[in-house]
Amino acid sequence: MASIGTHYILSALGGARSKGLDCQALLRQARIPAQALNNPKSRFNVENVALLYDGIAKALDDECMGFTEFPIKPGTFALMAEWVSHSHTLEELLEKGIRFYNQITRELQMALEIEDEHVYLTTWQRRPELDFEHFYIEYWHVIWHRFACWYIDEPIKLLGAYINYTPIDPDEFNLLFRCPTYQKSRFNRLVFHKNYLGKKLVKSPSDLHNFLQRAPVDLLTIPGEDTSLTAKINHLLEPKAPLKLQKLVLPSSEALANQLGMSEQTLRRKLNSEGMSYQRLKDELRYSLANKMLASRSLSISEISGRLGFSEPRAFSRAYKHWSGVPPRTFRKEKHQHRK
Repeated sequence: MASIGTHYILSALGGARSKGLDCQALLRQARIPAQALNNPKSRFNVENVALLYDGIAKALDDECMGFTEFPIKPGTFALMAEWVSHSHTLEELLEKGIRFYNQITRELQMALEIEDEHVYLTTWQRRPELDFEHFYIEYWHVIWHRFACWYIDEPIKLLGAYINYTPIDPDEFNLLFRCPTYQKSRFNRLVFHKNYLGKKLVKSPSDLHNFLQRAPVDLLTIPGEDTSLTAKINHLLEPKAPLKLQKLVLPSSEALANQLGMSEQTLRRKLNSEGMSYQRLKDELRYSLANKMLASRSLSISEISGRLGFSEPRAFSRAYKHWSGVPPRTFRKEKHQHRK
């Protein structure tokens, strides 16, 4: 389970703040602790970040999250994804997707150009000054890069990122794109080898349906690209089989430290340097798994409590209310009503 740094939480809220939204309420809804944002090195579970981004888009009725003059209605990306799903190669998919957005909005105009062995994916913003911390242009390029990687089921190695500004958090920028960055460019563009354009699309309609149901979670990072200790521990803790078939067992901090080849003190120190703690990692995992089980309705509250390692259902209900602000039965009821 990947993670995202403080900068991309604070900058994402810029559009919402400029439109007068209650940013603290958005953070609570996404279960992102506001106090953790005081640490620039804090890292946040990608599912919580996705909830925040989705919450901002829905609150503003704008997939551009308030960073353009005119909004783009939520659901537009999903419509584009369904339209390009009949493509055969990555080149066809990208060309169709770019044509789609260039037709429906002037806020973001795109181009796909090939020069020798290189492909240039370029985006122009009509009102770049509204994206005052460059959040949305970076998020936009992340979306297109990850979407392309997902459809061919392999990472697309970027050869360069050209930007006409200086990143506010260069380390986090490099973590997202993992390629040489060229500042003071005339354009905002990503560069990759043209060999990728001929790759066949390997995802089925049902794959796309599941992908869009989870969006924007899988659009934020490429699995395995986050090398932080937080991401490594999340991967170790993630259950390898559905919890309806087993009980979640989480190691003690001592056992985890031994598994990672370090002392408990070193484990605590390294996690603290990333703005994280082992207890918070365990709570976030339990919360994420609880939401999945509550949404499926295949297990009772009591059974979910047991699967997650709680001593009794009341203890689980108290913990869940602390995490989300509502009891688990309320979450399940609202989720079920939403599906109707």
